[in-house]
Amino acid sequence: MARWGLRGKSLFALASTSVFALLMVAMIGWYFVQKGQEYSAENYANSFTELNYQRMLTPISRELALAQQFAHSPIVKAWIRKPDDPMLKRQWLQETQSYLNAFQSHNMFLINDATKQYFFADPKSPLSMTPKYTLDVSKPADNWYFLARQQHVPFIINVNYDSVLKVIKVWIDVHIVDHGQFLGMTGTGLSLDHFIKQFADNAVPGVTPFVINANGSIEIHHDESLIAYSSMNGKDKKHSIYALLDSDESKAKVKEALKEARHNKGKVVTIKVEQGGRKQLMAFVYFPLLDWYVVTNIDLNKVSLFHSNLILPTLGVFVLLLILLLSFFGLVIERLLITPIRELQQSAKSIASGSYDVSLVSRGNDEIGDLSKTFNTMAQQVRNHTQELEEQVQKRTAELEEAHQKVVDAHRKIGASIDYASLIQKSILPDRQMCQFLGDQHSVIWRPRDVVGGDFYVFHKTDEGCLLGIVDCAGHGVPGALMTMLMRAAIDYAIGHVGIQNPAALLSSIDTTLRSMLNEELSANKVATNADVGLVYVPNQGDFIRFSGAKITLYGSNGDDIIKQKSGRRALGDRRVGEYNNTELPMSGWTYYMTTDGFLDQAGGEKNFGFGNQRFEGLIKDNAALPLKDQADFFEAALDEYMGDQPQRDDITLLSFRFDSKNAQ
Repeated sequence: MARWGLRGKSLFALASTSVFALLMVAMIGWYFVQKGQEYSAENYANSFTELNYQRMLTPISRELALAQQFAHSPIVKAWIRKPDDPMLKRQWLQETQSYLNAFQSHNMFLINDATKQYFFADPKSPLSMTPKYTLDVSKPADNWYFLARQQHVPFIINVNYDSVLKVIKVWIDVHIVDHGQFLGMTGTGLSLDHFIKQFADNAVPGVTPFVINANGSIEIHHDESLIAYSSMNGKDKKHSIYALLDSDESKAKVKEALKEARHNKGKVVTIKVEQGGRKQLMAFVYFPLLDWYVVTNIDLNKVSLFHSNLILPTLGVFVLLLILLLSFFGLVIERLLITPIRELQQSAKSIASGSYDVSLVSRGNDEIGDLSKTFNTMAQQVRNHTQELEEQVQKRTAELEEAHQKVVDAHRKIGASIDYASLIQKSILPDRQMCQFLGDQHSVIWRPRDVVGGDFYVFHKTDEGCLLGIVDCAGHGVPGALMTMLMRAAIDYAIGHVGIQNPAALLSSIDTTLRSMLNEELSANKVATNADVGLVYVPNQGDFIRFSGAKITLYGSNGDDIIKQKSGRRALGDRRVGEYNNTELPMSGWTYYMTTDGFLDQAGGEKNFGFGNQRFEGLIKDNAALPLKDQADFFEAALDEYMGDQPQRDDITLLSFRFDSKNAQ
């Protein structure tokens, strides 16, 4: 090899450019040191404000959730309406004491709007039925309640001094409303001293965190003389953030920052203001739960911070400098390195494009010369291997095409089989019989998750009456569809031996028949072969229906009230035999519903929770008076809207029916 190989030449050129780079870095380094303080302060303000936002969110959210849960308690509402009822007194004391123990500061209050009586309890004042005092609209100290009462919001949070209780706290006030009627107010108070110590105290000099409300009034500050107590009316201008600023320009900046923070919830907005004769930073983040803003004030003359983000701009400038230096470096080594490599590159491109008849001229005895010789050897080997690979590829391609055609044929056969199975399964559904005998007095939603499913519904008519029911077999798709055939056979067999007038006995007979159909090996392997069933017998004579179910609930509504008749706790075919009982319910004026769990468990909504019983019962009550066909349309539309983009989890069946003593004949 030559005395100066490729490595030696490159190192010499790189060393020369590095010396020049060090000189340039030294010249511009002082600029970033000067700007570092300001950049660090801004980044610290953003991070610190976000941290305080999270520290405040957790305790207040917890206390607010408890207060709202207490305000919605049926016992509390009942006691407020009947405060002299002895039983309601005992229940209210037990309910209130449990919430009192759960609140962080172990204090809470309740106001009966009808009597204006104020009840309060904390560790120093145990809970009792004796009110602390009675509110009076003519007393200035009680104005907070009458102001809060007029605001049509579910809750209010503010800092206030209670002159009667002699306490100052961050109060959470929650309205107690029952069917649109305002009954009173309840809530709790967070210790202001503890809250300020946990949130507002800060060990970094020059950094002052505090909290303001939507009007700019200061709610929390380590300097209590700046706090605007009872600031819900927004008229206390002396204790606002604007009173801290020196100029109208700074006040205008703060107003714009508050608007931007409210518009971009969760985003920290940072501005520069004039305060106390000095330039300072203010960072804001909007707290939508309380309609407050978390603020961090940083005095640039006092704070001493450095953030690692300063490394990024410095590194960026250094990289730019290196690019310039490397450009110079490239010009120097163009003749020594780049030209031979470019020839090698062109040859490699020729091989990549399929032209393998290339050969490099070996120059010199350095690394580039050795690489050229090696490349020529590689090109010859590539030519030989390419021909062999092309022959193998043609052979493998033919094999893959044959295998692909087999897969396509198999997929077509499977699809045709499943479609045929769907036709068979639909043939067991009693749609024609139900339309003939029930007409508009029934509606059915049947939506299997796949082409076939494990849900189906039954109808049987005799001279004494008719039997309606739904069945949810374990599994879905093909396994579920096979189970529906077994269940249909078991139901027909049980009806032939027991009849339709005793749904509970019919369920027991179906359970026995199903167990006899399935061999013990399936049970030993824990294969799911159970089914949820709900059956209703409607007699021709009488004004009642008879219901029995296995894990299927019967819902009923007359437009005002809801009946939720639960069933046996065990499914048919379960590991343990269940017990099933008949329940007679009124017929005339009531609409009844049975659904499989595919409807109730369907995920959707903002939080991707299941549809749920409460939402289902609300749909029933809202639509019970409509024709059943319209009800089915409303139920399907509500389910589709709730599902959104979520896939259907399970098979869905919903059977609705209504009878009266006339059309039951």
